Amino acid sequence: MKDIQTLDLEFFGATELIASFLAPVEGGFVLFDPGPASATDILERRVGEAGFALEDLRAVFPTHVHLDHSGGAGVLAQRTGCTVLCHPVGAPHLEDPAAKLLPSAERLYGDMMEPLWGTTLGVPKDQLRTVDDGETVNIDGLEVIGWHTPGHANHHVAWQIGDAVATGDVAGVRFPGGTHVLPPMPPPDIDVEKWRQSLAVLRRLDPSRLLLTHFGAFDDPKRHIDELEERLVRWSEVARRVVSDGGDRDALGVELERIDVDEMETSEVPPEAVERYRRLCPVKESSAGLFRYCSLNSDS
Repeated sequence: MKDIQTLDLEFFGATELIASFLAPVEGGFVLFDPGPASATDILERRVGEAGFALEDLRAVFPTHVHLDHSGGAGVLAQRTGCTVLCHPVGAPHLEDPAAKLLPSAERLYGDMMEPLWGTTLGVPKDQLRTVDDGETVNIDGLEVIGWHTPGHANHHVAWQIGDAVATGDVAGVRFPGGTHVLPPMPPPDIDVEKWRQSLAVLRRLDPSRLLLTHFGAFDDPKRHIDELEERLVRWSEVARRVVSDGGDRDALGVELERIDVDEMETSEVPPEAVERYRRLCPVKESSAGLFRYCSLNSDS
């Protein structure tokens, strides 16, 4: 679908870190991954630059409930009356983020919680709609299919819009101007086998474009997915060895970061893109989820 636009949310004052994707519908538009609540003002400006008014928002399709992807959904729902569509497991967190989602994030981010993510509001229950795996929804003439794609998060949905797929984090992190694809691996939901099954779903869809929240639209889906899976498998083997040898999470982080530095150099990733990878998907911290997964599955 050629009309989908990439909106740069200028997260924390930086460009090309978090994207939202806008697709027009009859009389308005929809958004895929609205970003954090802290970026709502910038989102409104970007929507205006795209030729729409925020009040014409018909629906929001968050891929999962992590705050960088869905934190603004409640603000948008309460302001515009739009529908928010999501995975059934994610719905309670969007309706009442204060119950579990925000306390969990506060333990991680501490005093940076508000500056990073803003004030996250709940989505009114009557505006929240869950989507089954493979279900097609129609929003004012636009057909969207939701595919349950766990691996990064158990409440993850990849949204298919014609020949494009909004992939959230299941298709990894990549920045414009390069081919390097990183798997974001925060705890607690990382599951390598489920992730590989989700990548098989993306292959089966055979899209022309992948829409990555981090960051942008890419037109080489097969190569992209193959590289991500190869890296995910290879890094999992490293993690299993570290666990088997009695190493800890920090040891895994150091080793994976060394590997990734070498691979970025081989891929000739531009310095400004390296900085974006390190800022958004720091390997040492990200590897915690992979360490947890391999520790729990050390006998398999």
